[in-house]
Amino acid sequence: MADRELKEFGHSVVNWFKAFPSNAPRYLYERLPIIKWVPKYNRGWALRDVVAGITVGLIVVPQGMSYAKVAGLPVQHGLYSAYIGAIFYCFMGTSKDLTIGPTAVISLITGELVAELAGRMTPPEVAAISCLCVGALTLILGVLRLGIILDFFPTTVLVGYTTGAAATIIIQQIPKWLGVPGINNRAPVYTIIITMFQAIKTLSWLDLVFGLVGFTILVTIGLAVDRWGRGRFSIQLIKISRFFIVTVIATVASYLVNRDAPYDAKGVIIPRVSILKTVPSGLPTPQVPSVTSDIFSEIVPKLFAIALATILEHIAISKAFARRNRYQIDTNQELLTLGLANVTASFFGAYTVTGSFSRSAVKFQCGVKSPFAGFVTGALVLLALFFLTPAFFYIPDAALSAVIMVAVATLVSPPSVFIQFYKINLWDFLSSQIALWVTIFVSVETGIAAGVGFSLIVLLFRIARPNFHVLRQLKDRPDVFIDATIDSTLDTVSAPNGVLVFRIEESTTFPNAESFKTWVIEEVYKYTRFGGRIKTASEKLWSDDLDIHIRNLRKVAHGPESHITDEDLPKLRSVIFDFSAVNNIDSTGLQGLFDLRELLRDYAGVTDYPSTFFEVHFVGIQANVLRILELSGITRPVAPIALQKVEVLEDVKVDSVEESDDIKSTPRPVPGDIGSAAISVLGSSPFLKEEGLVHLTVRDAVDSVLIRSEAWNKDTAAHANGHHVGSDSDSNSDSERKGKTEIHYV
Repeated sequence: MADRELKEFGHSVVNWFKAFPSNAPRYLYERLPIIKWVPKYNRGWALRDVVAGITVGLIVVPQGMSYAKVAGLPVQHGLYSAYIGAIFYCFMGTSKDLTIGPTAVISLITGELVAELAGRMTPPEVAAISCLCVGALTLILGVLRLGIILDFFPTTVLVGYTTGAAATIIIQQIPKWLGVPGINNRAPVYTIIITMFQAIKTLSWLDLVFGLVGFTILVTIGLAVDRWGRGRFSIQLIKISRFFIVTVIATVASYLVNRDAPYDAKGVIIPRVSILKTVPSGLPTPQVPSVTSDIFSEIVPKLFAIALATILEHIAISKAFARRNRYQIDTNQELLTLGLANVTASFFGAYTVTGSFSRSAVKFQCGVKSPFAGFVTGALVLLALFFLTPAFFYIPDAALSAVIMVAVATLVSPPSVFIQFYKINLWDFLSSQIALWVTIFVSVETGIAAGVGFSLIVLLFRIARPNFHVLRQLKDRPDVFIDATIDSTLDTVSAPNGVLVFRIEESTTFPNAESFKTWVIEEVYKYTRFGGRIKTASEKLWSDDLDIHIRNLRKVAHGPESHITDEDLPKLRSVIFDFSAVNNIDSTGLQGLFDLRELLRDYAGVTDYPSTFFEVHFVGIQANVLRILELSGITRPVAPIALQKVEVLEDVKVDSVEESDDIKSTPRPVPGDIGSAAISVLGSSPFLKEEGLVHLTVRDAVDSVLIRSEAWNKDTAAHANGHHVGSDSDSNSDSERKGKTEIHYV
């Protein structure tokens, strides 16, 4: 399947370049979704979009400034990121609900990068180069349609590192929130906690009051609206706008406290409460980001972490809202949009932007109808940049820290989520915990790498050691074969003597080929006996302990007190492989099947006694796997089998085939139909060929083995006596056919 998809991708790329001049208008139409929805726009949408855009704008202004502080940047850079992302997505986005701009997790990783390059590059320069590189990488993925890469990052890791990043941000903001000065919030989490307690006596009581009051108001509004405002949009709007409300109230209070504050010799205010101070008005002059090769090679791992977090967060949020509102998004178009937005933003003083869950949720609650709401949000941020920056001077740091803490608290997954992971799958739980704790105590990019790395190791282990099953027949449903270990309450019986049915729940590829072969051989050792010639003591090698190994296996299978010997077990007649879960097979897996077939033939006795009946059958093979098996010659395709000509010479008494006494008698298929189409032979030899055969169901395969086994035995006996079944020279053939099962192969 992967080969086919790769070829199709190659052809599509070639055809795209060939047809580009003529297809340029169509390509532009596809890459600018605004061209599609603007002609359908109506007045009914406008009101909802404007309300949603203004509401998100009231949130993103304080959030943007707060997240810029998390990133170690001047607050205006958060606003630059907010307006560019919002406006850009209006033209190219495929989700009506999504809004892109600065987010908590991206701000945290950017802040780590800024701290790492402190003294060598200014924070805005670091932010610009990271934004450009992340945008270029995302753009490449979108152009090449490589969104499939995101499938290798499990949700559990996303939940883990997001929770860890949110917890880290909250801990970093506690010193500012409590008014404890001189704390390096870029230090490791445990260092921040220790130094904060050591410096707790130096806290500013006014900052503490602003922080606690702001935090209390934010939490109280949220809890009150959740309790009494459900289903009422006018009340919900209070909760949605609480960040703006608290920021305005705190700014007014800060102005009243600081208006009589003294100034130093340079004319700089000495505030009684820590404040933002001067915020530049307007937009910055566009600049091309630049970085030396030495620094670039040093920060590549961090850039990859930012890119990965940016893409995962954006796609996860866009898919979530698309599912909730029952519309489709184009993943590759989203990557293209995100890449272009970041590349463009890097020239205008912004840092990396991505989809924001909280602000997108607000747009959804406002009943947004189109991406036009993003344009309204961007316009509102631009108005704030040009006309409101003087008011930003008195915004207290403690209040902004409270805004950050409450905003990112929604990213912290509750314990119930991780408990659910544990109940569903232990490995998923462990991957989430690794991502969570490594993110908190080391860094975000290390947390992502550790979580994803662990998940990939688990995935490879699952591929290398998949589940194998021995199938047994339901006693009351002879056509159904199941693994009896899954449900012990079901009454099952084994397959007919000497017939074993196996199922593998994974593709047969190089990681699991050897384990599959070993498992099958050991299961054969447990339930059947050796059909070849027993070696004498002098013929055995000095290291030959197979007898001991088989004896130990049988004790495990039948119980230590069973004393099972070869005489108690049937000879191996056939092995049936249920390949319904096998969607791929590679060269190593195919070679493993050939090796396994030879081992089974040898154990069945074919090597020592060529007249011994043994066959390998396959069930439920998928088309791409069947093609490989056909080319290899290990089996025969379905269609020719169904079309082969089979002649029944007399009444076929298939009930005469020996079966286990426990198995309920069921009608046998008529030779010649698809179910028993395995009854076939090439050429005129009286002996059936030893090739494996393909069937649609396990029941068909078992029936085929029973019929072919009996036919083989009859043909072998006739050949040994010098008589060929169906030969014209046999004068007594007509009388001997009466009441016997005889099949003539043409």
